[in-house]
Amino acid sequence: MNITDTTHNITVSEWNDEIVTSLIPNIIVTFVYLVLGICGNILVLLVYTFQIKKRSDERYFIPILAVFDLIATFYIGSYDVFQCLHQVNFSNDIICKAAQYFVGLNTFMPITILIIIAFQRYVKICMPLKQTMTPSMKKALLSFAILLSILFALPLPFVYGVIPFKSTDKAITGTRCGRIKKGRVLIRIVYAAVLGIFAIVIVTTLIVLYSRIGYVVFRIFKTNKQTSTRSQNEDTEQEKQDGSSNQEENTMETTADEQILEVKQNSEEQCYVKSPAMPISGSQKRTINNRRISYKLTFMFFVITVVFILSYIPKIILMIIEGIYKDFWETLPTSTRSGAMFVNHIFIVNNIANPYIYAFMDKKFRDETKTFLKRAFSKIQCM
Repeated sequence: MNITDTTHNITVSEWNDEIVTSLIPNIIVTFVYLVLGICGNILVLLVYTFQIKKRSDERYFIPILAVFDLIATFYIGSYDVFQCLHQVNFSNDIICKAAQYFVGLNTFMPITILIIIAFQRYVKICMPLKQTMTPSMKKALLSFAILLSILFALPLPFVYGVIPFKSTDKAITGTRCGRIKKGRVLIRIVYAAVLGIFAIVIVTTLIVLYSRIGYVVFRIFKTNKQTSTRSQNEDTEQEKQDGSSNQEENTMETTADEQILEVKQNSEEQCYVKSPAMPISGSQKRTINNRRISYKLTFMFFVITVVFILSYIPKIILMIIEGIYKDFWETLPTSTRSGAMFVNHIFIVNNIANPYIYAFMDKKFRDETKTFLKRAFSKIQCM
C-alpha cells in the first residue's frame, strides 16, 4: 500500500507562507524598530532645526548623524520586512543586488561618522591647545566618509544575488537573496578579507581614541581633586591657627583698662575675618562650564559608540557562522529561523538608540525638546 506524504507536496508559495507565519514576531519587532527610529531621529532633526539653530562645535555632527540614522532605519527596516515576506520566493536578481548595495551603504555611513566624531573628541580633549576642526575640515571629512562608504558598498552587487534555496525536509527548491556561493570565488574572498580588516581597524581605532580620551579626563579630574583637597587642608590648618591665637589672647590679664580691652576685642574680631577667595572672572566661568559640557558630550558619544559595537557583535558572529557553514540558512529549521533572523537584524538598534541616548544624557537637548513639544502642542490646540 503506497502512502503519499502530503507535507512534501507543497508549492514554493505555500512553503514561503509557512516560513512567514513563523517570522510574524520578527515583523512586529521590525515595525517597532521603524516607529522608534523614525520618530526619534525626526524629533532630533526638528529640535536642531527650530530650537538649537546655532550649533556649537560640540554638537555639529549630531543632526548629520541623525539624518543618516533616519535613512538607515527606514531603508534597512523596510528591507528586513520585505525579506521576511519573501524568504524562498525572491526572484528578481537586480532588485536583490540593488537592495544589498544600499543596505551596505546605509550601514557604512553611520559607522564612518562615528569615527569622525571620535577623532573630533580626541582633538578637543587631548589636544586642547591646537585649533579645533574648521567648518571646511568637517565638510571635507564628511565628504570623505560618504566616498569611503560608497567604495566599500560597491562590491556588494557582485557578492550578493538570487540563489537557489533547497528544503532539507521537502522536495522543493525556492530562491532567496543571499551571498552567491558559486563562481567569483576570488571576489568573495578578497571582499571578506577587506571587510574583516575594516571591522578590526574601526573597532581598534574607536577603542584607542576613547581610551586615550578617558585617560586624559581621568587625569584632569584626579588633578582637580588633589588641588581641592590641598585647598581644604590649608583652610583647616588656618582655622586651627586662628583658634589657638584666640585662646592665647583670652588668657591675657583681665586687669587691663577699658581701652586695652577694646583693642583686644577688635583684634579678636579681625582674627576671625577670612580673606575672601579670588573672584572668578566671567571668561573663566565660561571656560569651566564649556569644559564640563565637553566632557559630558564626550561620554555621551562614547556610550553611542559602545551601543554601536554591541549591536554589531551578533551580526558579525552570524556572518562568521555563515562563512563556515555555507548551507547554514538551508539547514536551519523553521522553528529556529525566527531567532536567527532576529540576531541578523539586531544591528539596526545602532540607528535607533541615538535619539534616546541624547534625551537621557544631554540636558540641553532634553530641555529644548520639551520646549519644542510644548510649542507644537499649543499650536495644535489653537487650530
